[in-house]
Amino acid sequence: MNPAIPTLIAIAVALGACSTNPKTEDDPGPSPVRISTDNPAPDSADELYLKAKALLNRKQYESAVQDFNNLEATFPFSDYAAQARLDITYAYYKLKEYDSTTAAADRFLKLYPQSEQADYAYYLKGLANFSRGKSVFESLVPRKLYRMDQSALRGSLSDFSTLVTRFPGSSYAEDSQARMDLLTNEMARHELSTAEYYFERSAMVAVINRVNTMLETYPDSPYAADALSLMARAYIALGNRTLAAETVKSLEAKAPGHPDLRVFTSIRG
Repeated sequence: MNPAIPTLIAIAVALGACSTNPKTEDDPGPSPVRISTDNPAPDSADELYLKAKALLNRKQYESAVQDFNNLEATFPFSDYAAQARLDITYAYYKLKEYDSTTAAADRFLKLYPQSEQADYAYYLKGLANFSRGKSVFESLVPRKLYRMDQSALRGSLSDFSTLVTRFPGSSYAEDSQARMDLLTNEMARHELSTAEYYFERSAMVAVINRVNTMLETYPDSPYAADALSLMARAYIALGNRTLAAETVKSLEAKAPGHPDLRVFTSIRG
């Protein structure tokens, strides 16, 4: 082996190790480099990896993807192949190619299901789905997640949930849990928004069905009280004061200070 290669690998490991913690700007950084040096791959594999890693560190993501793919195809059974697949996943994420990100992560998880870096793959998948619909003006005009395609948010929630469940000690677990809480609340808000849409169009049965689904799925949502208020109004519109009164009681129990309770004074028993 080229005598300079062990030193270069050590540098790459150090660079990767500095990037193991989640970043505040939806960027976990490249995965930590965990390549065994007990039985090093041939010199050409070392050199291919280090060349691709250097491109990644210089943010030349498209070129890095090409070189990592070449490495993976040329040395599919080396330790470098698994690391290259993770780096490909990260490069696609940085390129905002989210379909390619999730596909690359899925390939890694299929090929290396027992990898100790599987948490990183799930985290990138979650971030990719979470980031769909993001614009360059995100810092100025934040997205309204509850108005977005919910299938992407459900995918993100599933990825973060898998990470937290399978890898509770992961350095990405805390951030994943925080994102799960946000996603759950935004999904509940989506259900409420949909119910409000039906209410505006006098589709009261649809309102009631939607609110019931929301309360069953997200019982602890901060939007549950507003949903109960909407349901009570739907029952009143349908002329069913009995169910309206029962709903108002549920609202009072959940949020005794809710401002809409004043509106329901006449049916509060």
